[in-house]
Amino acid sequence: MPEVTFPAAAESEELDLLRRRVVNVVGHELRTPVTTLRGLAEQLVQAPDEESRRPLLDALVRSAVRLEQLVDDLLLASGIFTASPAGDPADVDLAAAVRRAGWDGPVQGEAVARAIPEAVDRVLAPIVDNARRHGDPVEVRIEAHGDQVVVDVESGGPVIEAGDAALLCEPFFRGEAAVMTAPGLGLGLAVARTVARYQGGDVHAHPRAGGGLVVRVELPRREAGSDRQ
Repeated sequence: MPEVTFPAAAESEELDLLRRRVVNVVGHELRTPVTTLRGLAEQLVQAPDEESRRPLLDALVRSAVRLEQLVDDLLLASGIFTASPAGDPADVDLAAAVRRAGWDGPVQGEAVARAIPEAVDRVLAPIVDNARRHGDPVEVRIEAHGDQVVVDVESGGPVIEAGDAALLCEPFFRGEAAVMTAPGLGLGLAVARTVARYQGGDVHAHPRAGGGLVVRVELPRREAGSDRQ
C-alpha cells in the first residue's frame, strides 16, 4: 500500500492563510458590484416613470459589465482560456495599441504583431494603467527580436526585489504601492500574462535599474513580406 504523506503543520497553516486571504479579497471585490446591482434593481422597481428609470438602467448596465469583467479576470488568472478574447489573428500596430491602452506619452520604436487585436488591448491595458498610477517617470519602448515583438513599459519608483517583481505576475499578489493607493484583486498582470501566452507570447516583470519596474510584453511578430489580412 503506498505511503500517504501529509503537509507539515507550518506548510498547512500557510496554505490555509493564503486560501482565506484569497477568499476574503475576492469576496470583497465581488460584493461591491453585486450589492450595487441589487440596490439599482430595487430602485428600478420603485421608479415612478421612464425619466427616472433611464439613469438607473444605464448604471445597472455599467455595474453588470464591471461584474462580468471581474469574473472574466478571475477565470483568466486561473488559466481558463474560455474568457480570453476571441477572433482571428491580424496585424496589430503596437504603437497604436499602446495609445489605445491609455498611454499619451512618447513611444520609442515601432513593430507589428500578429495576434487577436482585442487580446493585445487586453494585455496592454493593465500594464499601462499600473505604470501610470504607480510609476514616475514612465517610458515605453517597442522593438522586434527575431520572430517576436517586444513592448517594454518601464516605470520609476522604489527599489523592488527580483523575487517580488516576478510575483507581480502571479494572481492576487499586489505590490506595496498598489495596496496603499487603490483596491483591487491583484489580477492585472496575471491576466495580461495569461492572455499573452494564449497568443503565443508572454509577460515578464523585473526590477528597473535605480528603482521601479520594467514589464515586458512578448508577442508573435508579423512575418516579413506577409500579405495576410
